[in-house]
Amino acid sequence: MQRTLIVLLTLLVLSACSSTPSVTQAPPDSEAMRELQLGEIAMEKEHYLAAIEHWQKVRDSFTSPELTALAELKIGDAYYQKEEYISAIASYEDFLKKHPGHTQTAAVMYRLGKSHFEQILSADRDQTATRNALATFEQLLKNYPQTVNTEELNNYIEQCHNKLAANEAYIGRFYLKTKRYTAAISRLENLRSTYPGYPELTGVLFDLARAQEFDGKTDQAVATLSLLQQRRVDEDLQEEINEFREEHNI
Repeated sequence: MQRTLIVLLTLLVLSACSSTPSVTQAPPDSEAMRELQLGEIAMEKEHYLAAIEHWQKVRDSFTSPELTALAELKIGDAYYQKEEYISAIASYEDFLKKHPGHTQTAAVMYRLGKSHFEQILSADRDQTATRNALATFEQLLKNYPQTVNTEELNNYIEQCHNKLAANEAYIGRFYLKTKRYTAAISRLENLRSTYPGYPELTGVLFDLARAQEFDGKTDQAVATLSLLQQRRVDEDLQEEINEFREEHNI
């Protein structure tokens, strides 16, 4: 596929030169084309740094807008394949800014989203990468619904939602343990309304009921427990719920 892109681009540039005899146009720089091909060979051998160096020479030669854009795109792909996602993100974002409306925009956005996704941390840590991945995937799905795998994108979006929900649950539970009940209630109620499909929602509801009871909001706690009992609850959690009800007489 990569070699095909090079061949097609070369033919395109050569055709442009021959089809407009009234305008003097220089043929593609042979050295730039050589560096482009050397980069391709290095990439196939997984010599990513070497490939990047070759393509940087093409980019910096300013031979043509087409070759420059292709080199910039390939540099991002090399970083992506090398799993240097921060550098890949920077390269892809720069490409999208420089080449709005490019034919490869959807593909670049997909790899940009995947690069952010690969940077996602555990639920107890900062979720900036999760939010960036989610925003990119949602924008891609909205702007290019006909050219993307919607099932795959929706799967990534769901994973991002679940990770953000898990982070909210972690924070809410932390507030609950440190007896900051009002803050815990706010976090957990927001989680319930924002991520109703979160797989661990039963545990969240129990934490919410506990926070409400400890905060003196017994009526709300009873209502939350009633809502919880309408869901499928595993045996261990059910035992905790029963003990909590008995202890607090609710």
